[in-house]
Amino acid sequence: MVSFDQLAALLALNLAIWALLDKLHAEPGAALALDGLFGWACYLLLAIGAAALIARAQSAATNTRSLLVVALSTTPLLLPTLWFANDLPFLSEHPLTATAVVLLYLCFLTLRVLGAAFGPLRLRPALLALLFVISSPWVIGFLNLDTRLWVPEEPGEARTEDALEDEALLYDQPARIASAVSRLEPSKPGKTSAYFLGFAGNGDEGVFRRETQYAAQVFGERFGTADRSVLLINDTDDRDSYPLASVTGLSLALKGLAARMTPDEDVLVLFLSSHGSQEGLEVKNGSLPLAALAPADLRAALDGAGIRYRLLVVSACYAGVFFDELKSDSTAIVTAADSTHSSFGCEQDRDLTWFGEAFLKDSLPDSASLEDAFRKAEKLIAQREDAEHQPHSNPQLYVGPLIAQKLRELEGAQPSPAHRAYTVRRSVRRPSGAG
Repeated sequence: MVSFDQLAALLALNLAIWALLDKLHAEPGAALALDGLFGWACYLLLAIGAAALIARAQSAATNTRSLLVVALSTTPLLLPTLWFANDLPFLSEHPLTATAVVLLYLCFLTLRVLGAAFGPLRLRPALLALLFVISSPWVIGFLNLDTRLWVPEEPGEARTEDALEDEALLYDQPARIASAVSRLEPSKPGKTSAYFLGFAGNGDEGVFRRETQYAAQVFGERFGTADRSVLLINDTDDRDSYPLASVTGLSLALKGLAARMTPDEDVLVLFLSSHGSQEGLEVKNGSLPLAALAPADLRAALDGAGIRYRLLVVSACYAGVFFDELKSDSTAIVTAADSTHSSFGCEQDRDLTWFGEAFLKDSLPDSASLEDAFRKAEKLIAQREDAEHQPHSNPQLYVGPLIAQKLRELEGAQPSPAHRAYTVRRSVRRPSGAG
């Protein structure tokens, strides 16, 4: 026996389960939006229509309600099972296999439902029901109706204020960069000096900020850049202590440094740390609209500043993509990986990446030259990758003949390499508004 009351109760139960599951998976702060009922009702009408056609294929006198009641009786268990199974890593990594398994199970369940609703199976309604089940993923994908009942709020006044703050922050960057550059010690005529520019591109993980700060310490000791350093740092928790890292900011900082340097004599040490891809360096700081740093962008910024002698260190996955674009007789380049491999150790809880630890901490302070430091770091990184069963990142080194002489001058002007202790600053915070 089936009745309308059964049908109404089952529909209400399934809607409640859907709302609960949607709430569990909703973003924090999502609000109830009944607009999703329109999509839900549309899919329900399609299902009722399909059930009516299947009942008609059974016989002209078959009651469609019988099929609907039995089918809706299975969904309070079926819906949560499929919903939570979607979170399993194996299924998300093998979507085609998962879809095939689910369809096979639904086909089996469909035949069970037909038997419970109509008695002995008949060929025509069984084939029609299986056709509807197999085609349902494509129909749902084609319609793509929004059935969410809990959705994030639309951008309102609070988000408008955030956007205005972001805009003001971006407009303030030229002044912050100019202030940071103005404090640098100017170049001395007749003497080769080095200037350091650090660029921490990703603000979500503090390891890039810490590594850039650490690099400033190490190169400050090695090349005497302690009073000639500027840091551009993205940090979602602190946007005031340093100028932001962006493609535009990098270009402005380089031009400012060129004004303090003797561009045809002094050496720029540019250290970049972030996530990387085969397109370049990721530049990210919360909701700010920042563009990635491509090799051509970096080349244009350096050429636009007119700084001839350059030592570039790129700590990122696929950092080798910068190699060919930036090689020249007056440029030295050190990268954490080649153009086709990842580097490792950029987790949030780390002080330095694997490359930063091997090159900056374990090699550069006690090595007689940049080349010696690189060879030592290269071996340390390969040993660690072997121990951790990771593919080799293949760090790269290029030293042009003109910059090689400049680096020897700088290294000869500093105290002999000795063991030095450096501190990774985990929570560097200056008063708000400091440049």
